[in-house]
Amino acid sequence: MTPDTALAPIEIDPRTFLKDHCTLPTLPEVVGQIQDMMQDENVVIARVADLISSDPALLAQTLKVVNSAYYGLPREITNPQVAIAFLGLNEVYRMVLSLSVINTVSIVGKKEELLKYWYHSIYTAICTKHLAGTYEPDISKEELWSAAVLHDIGKLVYLKMYPDHYEAIQNHCKKHGCLFSEAEEHLSLPGSSYIGTLLCDHWRLPDKVRDASERHSLGDLMAAEGRTPPTVFQRLICLGNLLTILVTEQLSDHKRQEVSAAVRSALKCSEDDFLTLLEETAGLREKAQGLIGQLR
Repeated sequence: MTPDTALAPIEIDPRTFLKDHCTLPTLPEVVGQIQDMMQDENVVIARVADLISSDPALLAQTLKVVNSAYYGLPREITNPQVAIAFLGLNEVYRMVLSLSVINTVSIVGKKEELLKYWYHSIYTAICTKHLAGTYEPDISKEELWSAAVLHDIGKLVYLKMYPDHYEAIQNHCKKHGCLFSEAEEHLSLPGSSYIGTLLCDHWRLPDKVRDASERHSLGDLMAAEGRTPPTVFQRLICLGNLLTILVTEQLSDHKRQEVSAAVRSALKCSEDDFLTLLEETAGLREKAQGLIGQLR
């Protein structure tokens, strides 16, 4: 491993990054076609199902997730058109979008790191959806789910294109018990949240996904003086992300107290309610593990 002090700087020109300098494959054509069809109020459901069926790997993975315990459908689904009938077109589209990102950013030799990444992302989505049900019942759960799953998408670019830098960031987090965004800043590296917005633009991902990629950290939740406060949507994803971190990661005592205080303040909850929320978050582990199993 290259020492932190020897890490090469990462220069980003937003006009060429991900196009010339740091090329990633495009998302499957089926995703773009469904994106276009979703703009038509007369979209034909059978045509969307045919598009999903045209990609055998995507079809198989979509049906695995549809039939997972997460959705708890009354019978096994073997046809994407039936899946759309049960779950709705928007939900199936967002599922296809998330699965396509997972399939597209394959990283040879980094299976363990990828599983950790997707576990955190899916756990955050489940936690965020749980939070919304309690604190913001009127918000769109479907949009929230896909945005929360893809909130950390910028880290995939680090893992794929800059593995030494990614490892240095992770090592700094473990050594100091700090957050990923803080390690990026300490090592004078571009924020993965910024890289995530570039990837969202490159892949034409929905605005809500871009919003989540741009703002999901502790600093975003606290919205220091002079900064625009996060939207309700972004705030929920910040909270889901931070609660997941509190349950799964080794933070220093100081950082754990700081994150806990920020979450409590944002939710305006008592210490007892906060401890109950942490217990509920921990109880969602099994659901996240089960859904991850469907993606392997």
